[in-house]
Formats: sequence, C-alpha cells, structure tokens
Amino acid sequence: MAYSSIIANNLIGASRTADFQCNHVVNEVLTGSKYGKIAAEYLNYGKVIDSPIAGAVVVGKDGKHVGIFISTTEFIHSSSSKMKVIKASLSQLPFVFPNGWEFRIE
Repeated sequence: MAYSSIIANNLIGASRTADFQCNHVVNEVLTGSKYGKIAAEYLNYGKVIDSPIAGAVVVGKDGKHVGIFISTTEFIHSSSSKMKVIKASLSQLPFVFPNGWEFRIE
C-alpha cells in the first residue's frame, strides 16, 4: 500500500455519507488498501510508532475512529459533527480521540 498526498488533499471537504466513513477515507489515501472494513481493524495495522509522519494512521484506542496524517502535524478524518472530511492539527487529537490514540504505519 502506498500513501497518496494528492488523494488525501483532494478528499478534504468531501461529504461524509454512509458509504464514506472514516475507514473509507484511510483506505482511499492508502492507495490499493481495503484493509479496514471498520475502524477497529486498524488497531492491528502495521506497527505502532511514537510520532506521526505523513501516511501514518491514527486510530482511537477504543477502535471507534480512524484518520490519516498528511504531514507531521496535520491529519484528515471523516467528521461526524461537520459531516465531511476535515483537516485537523495535532492539538485536536484529544477531542477527536477522547479515549486515546495510536500512530501506526505499515
């Protein structure tokens, strides 16, 4: 699987639908991936890393949500409150993943 920054940036602002949840965003950006049928499956993806890099998956420790980093300081995810794919900063992690998170890379 390869990380695509072009796909990631093109997804920002896309509408969240029943067919385009958080795991679908990550699958799209990791081109060729159909890894996560649900967000919780990303708890077993690759290996845990200490700090995010572009292409790193951020997954909630409760397995309820997943996103993907587009740089070392920003990630995208499918926001249920905004009903679209948004870009967020590292400072937003506690709000997006209130039960904790892991950074994972293949």
